[in-house]
Amino acid sequence: MLTPATNRTSVIALALTLLLPPALHAQKDGVLARMPGNAPQLSPNGVPATVLVHPGSFRMGSDAEAIPRTILKSPVTSSRPKHGDFDELPAHIVHITHAFRIGITQVSPAEFAQFDPTYKPHTATPAYAAGVSWEQAMAYCAWLSKKTGKFYRLPTESEWEYVSRAGGTALFGTSDSPTPLDHPNAFGVENMQIGRPEWTLDNYGPYQPKLQTDPTGAISSMTKVIRGGGLDWRHTATKTSPDLNLPATAPYFSRPANRASLPPSYSAESGNVGFRIVEAPMPKANFTPAQSYFFETAVHQQSILGTPALSKAIGHPDPTRPFYQTHELFLNLNGQQMSTTGWALGLPRGLGVNYHNSAIQVLPNGDLLAAFYNSPDYEDDPDQTVMVLRRRAGTEDWDMPEPFPIFADAGLAAPVIWNDPKFQSQSNGRVWFFWGFSRLIGAPPFAWATSTDNGASWSAAHFPNFPKPIGRYVSQPINSIVRGPDGAIYIPTDSTGRDADGNGSISAVWTSHDDGKTWFDTGGRTAGRHTTLVFAKDGDLLGFGGKNSSIDGRMPLATSHDDGKTWIKSKTPFDPLASGERPSVIRLLDGKLFFVADYNPNHQKHIHKDGSYVALSSDDGKTWTQKKLPGNILTVGYTTATQGPDGIIHIATTKNTTNYEIELNEAWVLDSSAGDLTAEEAGATTAAHSLRRHTERYPNGKLKSTWSTIITADGRVLLEGPERFFYPDGHPMWNVSFHAGKKTGEESYQLEDGDLIWLKTYNADGTWTWQNYDAQGHPTVLSHWRNKTLLDSNAPKMTPDKIPGQDKLPPPPGM
Repeated sequence: MLTPATNRTSVIALALTLLLPPALHAQKDGVLARMPGNAPQLSPNGVPATVLVHPGSFRMGSDAEAIPRTILKSPVTSSRPKHGDFDELPAHIVHITHAFRIGITQVSPAEFAQFDPTYKPHTATPAYAAGVSWEQAMAYCAWLSKKTGKFYRLPTESEWEYVSRAGGTALFGTSDSPTPLDHPNAFGVENMQIGRPEWTLDNYGPYQPKLQTDPTGAISSMTKVIRGGGLDWRHTATKTSPDLNLPATAPYFSRPANRASLPPSYSAESGNVGFRIVEAPMPKANFTPAQSYFFETAVHQQSILGTPALSKAIGHPDPTRPFYQTHELFLNLNGQQMSTTGWALGLPRGLGVNYHNSAIQVLPNGDLLAAFYNSPDYEDDPDQTVMVLRRRAGTEDWDMPEPFPIFADAGLAAPVIWNDPKFQSQSNGRVWFFWGFSRLIGAPPFAWATSTDNGASWSAAHFPNFPKPIGRYVSQPINSIVRGPDGAIYIPTDSTGRDADGNGSISAVWTSHDDGKTWFDTGGRTAGRHTTLVFAKDGDLLGFGGKNSSIDGRMPLATSHDDGKTWIKSKTPFDPLASGERPSVIRLLDGKLFFVADYNPNHQKHIHKDGSYVALSSDDGKTWTQKKLPGNILTVGYTTATQGPDGIIHIATTKNTTNYEIELNEAWVLDSSAGDLTAEEAGATTAAHSLRRHTERYPNGKLKSTWSTIITADGRVLLEGPERFFYPDGHPMWNVSFHAGKKTGEESYQLEDGDLIWLKTYNADGTWTWQNYDAQGHPTVLSHWRNKTLLDSNAPKMTPDKIPGQDKLPPPPGM
C-alpha cells in the first residue's frame, strides 16, 4: 500500500509555491550524450504552441506481434522482450471522448525560464526543459494558467499515447520506425518518438484487461508515468559490458507503448525528463486499481504474543542451546521461464529471476522482511526492480516474492532495510527501505521510503538533499546502516575514483544528523567496494572489506577516528573477497561483533565453491572465533545479517542454486560440534509448553485477526492452529492453519465480496497445490509444488495479450 494519490486540484493550487529542490553536485560516472535538436524560438506571448486533437479510440499497450529485431537490438542496445515490457501488457482499447490541445513539442528552456528565471538547460539537452520534476512541471502549468486565464495541465498517459500513435496501428503509430526529429506526425505533433522522456499526469500502475474510457491512471502510486524515451545515461559500449548499454534515445524506449516512471519529486541537473502541455480542463477522475502487494496484506500491528510490537515482547529462545536451521527463499520453476510460465501461474508480472544483493531485517512486530535485486535476466536491466518478500512471525515459510517498488526503466538496485533503533520505543517504530539506481540519469547515491506500520504501507519516495558539494559515487547502497554515538545516521554506497593510496575499489559513506532532512558526504573513501560498517565501542567507525581489494592477501579493515573523513587501513584475518561476494557485520545485543562472508583462499572471481563462515568477536575485531557454515552453503554471496530481539541471527544468502535464510544463535557459533538442525532435534524443539489465543482489532474496534501460538521447548514462539484476517467490514480476507509454524490444510485469500483470489492446499509430504481464480471467481491455473520448487501445472502457453492482469487483487485494508 502506498500513500494516497495527491489530489490534482490541490497540486495546481499549491504548485505556484513550490521551489526547485537543490540539485546534486555530483553524480555517478557516465553522462547523457547530447540529445539532437534545437529549442524553438520563444513566441511573442511566451506560450508554447499547441494543436487541436479530436476524440477517438486506440489500442493502448504492447501488441501481440513481435517487435522487429532492429528495434529490439540496435548496435548499442541489449536485447529487449520481443513483445514489450511487462507493464505494457495487456493491450486494451481506450476511448478518448474529449478534444484537447497539446503542445507541438516539449516546453523549451526559454519558456520554462519565464516561470523559473534560475533554470539553466544542461548542455546535453538544449532543446527542451529537461531535468525538472513532475511537481515543477505542474507548477509551470499552474503559472501558465494564471498568466493566460486558460487551463493548462500535463497530458494523461492515455492522451499521450493516443497522440503519439496518431491514429495508426503500427509499432510507432503510422510507421514501423520513429517519426524523425522536428517532423509532425499525423496529428501535427512533433518529437514524441526521438527519445525525450516526458512527464504525464497519471500515477503509474498496472494495466487492466478491459476497455477503458478516458482513464486517469492508478488511484495511488509512488511514481508518475513517463513516456517518450529512456532514462539511461549510458551512451557508448564498454569493454566489460559491450552489449548492456541502453541509450535514452534508443528506438525501443521511444515506442508509443513504452512506459517509464519516477517519483513526482525527482529532478536532476543532468536529468533528461521534460514535459509538454495540454490545454484542457482537468479530466474527470477515472482511476484504475493501484498495484496491490500481498506482503503488505494481513500484517499484524502487534507481536504474535498479542502484546505491543516492541522488541521485548516477541519471545526469547534459550540462548544456551545451539540453534541452526535454513529456509528456502525463492522459487525454482524447473527450467520454465518466469515471463510465460511464472506469470501464468499467478506470480506478479514483473517478477524476474536475478536474485542478487540481499537485504533482511526483523520488523517491530517480529516479521522478517527481505529484499533482493529482481531482474528479467541480467543485472542492471532497465526493468530491474527490487523484489520483496515477508516471513511472518511464528511461521517457517516465506511468502511468494513480489516486485516493489517499481520505477519503470530506472533499474532499481541494492536494497537495504533498516529497523531504526531510535524509534524502537515507539509503537511500530520506523523502518527505512533504501535502494539505488543502475539506469537513471542523474541518480543520487540512494533513495528511500519509510514505514511506521511494519511494512503494511510506505511513505513517498525521498531523495537526499545535499547542502554541500559531494564526491564521486555509485548509486548502490551497501548492507549496513548505523547510528553513531551522536545519533547521526551513516550509510555506505559504492564509489568510483580512487582513495588517497590509489586504491580503485572503494566505498563512500553518507551521514545525516537530522533524520534524513539533509545529508553530507563524510569525505573519505574506504578500503574496498561493498564495505560493510559498524561502530566500535570507542566510537570509531569500522569498515570491513568488501571486495576486489586486499592487504597482504587479507581482507582490509578501514578505521575512521573522525566519522568517515579519513580512514586508516589494516588487515583482518579473513580471506579477501572478489566479484559476487560481500561481507556483513553487525553489533549483537550483547555487544559482540558478528561477521559473515565467503572463504576465498585463492582470490578467485565468481567461483563460489569454497564455502562460507560466521565469526564472533568480543573485542571489536581484534580477535575472532570462526565457524564454517554447513556444506550445503557453498556461498553466502552478497549477504546481509541482522539479529532479532529474541537473539536469533538471520542471514540472507545469494548466488546459491537455492538461496536461503539462515537462522542461528551465538551458542551454535561457539559450539564446534553443533551442525545443521536434524529432523529429530527440530521435532523436539516444537513440543508445546502452552497454547495461547490472541486477537487484534482495527482502530474502530472491529475484529481484524485471530490466531494462536505455542511456546516451544527451546523458547521459540510459533503459530499453531487457525489464523484468520478480516476486512474492516468483517468479511474474511485470509485464512490459514498452522502446526508448529508450518502451514497445513488450506490457505485462502479472497476479495471482500467473497470471490477467491487463490487457494493453496498443503500435504503432509511437503507438497502443495496452488489454485488461482479469475476476476469472475472461476478457477484458472492449478500448479503443484514441493517447498519452493514447481513440479507441474496446467498453465497454458501465454501470449502477450493474454497474460492475466492484476485487477483481481483487492485494495489493502485500512489499518
